Amino acid sequence: MNRQFIVHLSNKQRHLMTDELIQGHVSYLGELKRQGKLPFCGPGKDGTAIMILKADSQEEAEGLLAGDPFTRANYYQDRRIVEVEEATLENNFLLDDVLVNLRNRS
Repeated sequence: MNRQFIVHLSNKQRHLMTDELIQGHVSYLGELKRQGKLPFCGPGKDGTAIMILKADSQEEAEGLLAGDPFTRANYYQDRRIVEVEEATLENNFLLDDVLVNLRNRS
């Protein structure tokens, strides 16, 4: 089962950037994309970055992040991984789950 994880990266260490580091990072992202493990990634206008990873477990997602040259160099000092459940039109934006939880609270 493929689950989705949002990775939020912040506290960039700009002084660590080198040609080799960025080339390694981009190459790694390309490999994750080819494997179907990286549906989205990109920098934020505020200096942070986001990745969405597809993995079978939290541990696998952590391993994928650990393999990134940016992580190995500690380019982003703060890294947070959160599992997400996609709310879509097809699953009624998870309304049924919310209603069940509300009813169970009473």
